[in-house]
Amino acid sequence: LKNDNSLQYHFFCRIRWTHADETCEIFCPSGDEGDCPDGQECYANTRCDGRDTSSPTTSPAPSISQKSLNREKSTITTTTMVESVTAKATTKDDANTITASSLSSSSTSSTEISSLTSHLTPQVIIAKKRQNREPHTAIEISWFIQQFMEGNVKDYQMTAWLMAICLNGMTDEETAALTESMVQSGVVMDWSNPSLPNSNNNAATASQQQTHKVDKHSTGGVGDKVSLILAPLVASFGLTVPMMAGRGLGHTGGTIDKLESIPGFRTQYAAEEFAQLLLSSSPSNDTNDSGGGDCGGPLNAAIVSPSENMCPADKRMYALRDVTSTVTSLPLQTSSIMSKKIAERPDSLVLDVKFGRGSFNNNVEESLELAKRMIQTGELCGIRTTALVTRMDDPLGYAVGNWLEVEECINIMTVGMDEDSKIETDDSLSKDLVDVTLALAGQMLVQGGKAETLRQGVVMAREHLLNGKAWQKFRDMVKAQGGDVSCIDHPEKYPRAKFSAQVISPRTGYISSIDSMEIGLVGVLLGAGRKTVEEPVDFSAGIRFRKKAGACVRRGDVLAEAYTERDGVLENYAVQRVLEAFRVSDVEVGDLPLLITNFVTKNGVEEFDQSTLADI
Repeated sequence: LKNDNSLQYHFFCRIRWTHADETCEIFCPSGDEGDCPDGQECYANTRCDGRDTSSPTTSPAPSISQKSLNREKSTITTTTMVESVTAKATTKDDANTITASSLSSSSTSSTEISSLTSHLTPQVIIAKKRQNREPHTAIEISWFIQQFMEGNVKDYQMTAWLMAICLNGMTDEETAALTESMVQSGVVMDWSNPSLPNSNNNAATASQQQTHKVDKHSTGGVGDKVSLILAPLVASFGLTVPMMAGRGLGHTGGTIDKLESIPGFRTQYAAEEFAQLLLSSSPSNDTNDSGGGDCGGPLNAAIVSPSENMCPADKRMYALRDVTSTVTSLPLQTSSIMSKKIAERPDSLVLDVKFGRGSFNNNVEESLELAKRMIQTGELCGIRTTALVTRMDDPLGYAVGNWLEVEECINIMTVGMDEDSKIETDDSLSKDLVDVTLALAGQMLVQGGKAETLRQGVVMAREHLLNGKAWQKFRDMVKAQGGDVSCIDHPEKYPRAKFSAQVISPRTGYISSIDSMEIGLVGVLLGAGRKTVEEPVDFSAGIRFRKKAGACVRRGDVLAEAYTERDGVLENYAVQRVLEAFRVSDVEVGDLPLLITNFVTKNGVEEFDQSTLADI
């Protein structure tokens, strides 16, 4: 307001800033159109020299009518005012709200960003987090990540900042801003106008683009093959499931490795190709296809690996975290996980947050805290997010290993039982896998507007699992992504591992549990997993269980079978380690621990209603 500095207004009821140790305020109209209330003009009611001005004694500030405002290009050209509006807002929340909302949009001009960040240096950012007196603004975080990607922030400076975060933590708003900055460091999915192949029907194309997009993320476990069933199952209801998944590392398996065990299955797609794939016509629409599925409609389901240019900041930061012992920081974990999901730009997200021996979180309290942080981050980034907290003490399902897990999923999706029957395969060895899958699918159907309640969603999902619609959508997905459909149509013809051995029970008793962490580590030894990201995997290697927790076993019973292409591994230690992973008790095992313990939303944590899965 001084020295003829020009000012175009942001749209707040009141803007307040400090300049030269004096306070200035501007009142703006409360409505979307018209002049100020009561016909008054908008002007500074307190001048920077501190004198009250009940009426303008100097040139009044411009009237802020709708006609005089450009909402698309609102900028502040006075650097001091911009910095103070964001950094010295009335409350701390105001600062984050003002800046975080503009990170993923084009409403903030480069001039404004430059004004906001002109005083920043890497040392300023590091010192602020180290001192931990007040949280970062979203603009500060965005600037720091951008400078890191441009090489102006060095690795040792980023490492210092990451360590400060590890020691002092981050607020939910800071974590959301860091997540969005990671997202903006690379390519982001744009669903507004993908170039659809062979589509001349604009109305149909628009309808497909408006379909609710819902995804799922798991924090990882042993035998966790849920995504292979879940994505086609949910897509069979007409929802779009744009799933990006990872490879196995350490004791946990990877969805991408499992799918790549299907010959020809392609997992690498550019962002635009991924959108085209999801919105393209299902292969079963081809009358020459023998799958017998319903005709019409888009594919809607695809599982791919994140492209190299998606969230590159996360990749570089994780490499630094890995060698500086900052991997376990909760806000850094949250931003790393959520950035890749948010880059998909789904409408909603369901999380499967695991705890137990085979999880990265040993106890339920850790998993609940992680779930709450991820949900808050997702919600602050504009994505409805919920979570199920599930136990990973025992391997999920009866198979561990890439092709073995695909084969188990095929068996479940082609079970072909009567409508009134329960889903049972191999003496219910897959029941835990089916329960988790149905619970997640039910919640995804709720969030996608297909079901009113979780119980209703579970019942609907079970029906599509039994009537073959999930299987047909899986078959369509495999064909669309280049996989050999004959391989999944006839899984018995898949090449088996060169070496195999049975794990025999040395005693009679009851199996109380199976150590999933140990099973996962043995899987790596067999070749089903990897110790480093560069290491290849053996698709045919793994472990198949014949008995699971709760079962009665007799001496001489086969507990499991191990498969590998590596000579000498079975005889030397693998079989013995699998045997030692089984906990056998002399007394009958009662009820097993709850598989799904909690349901978490932005409103809080509640116990999972076990009746949701009753009689399924």
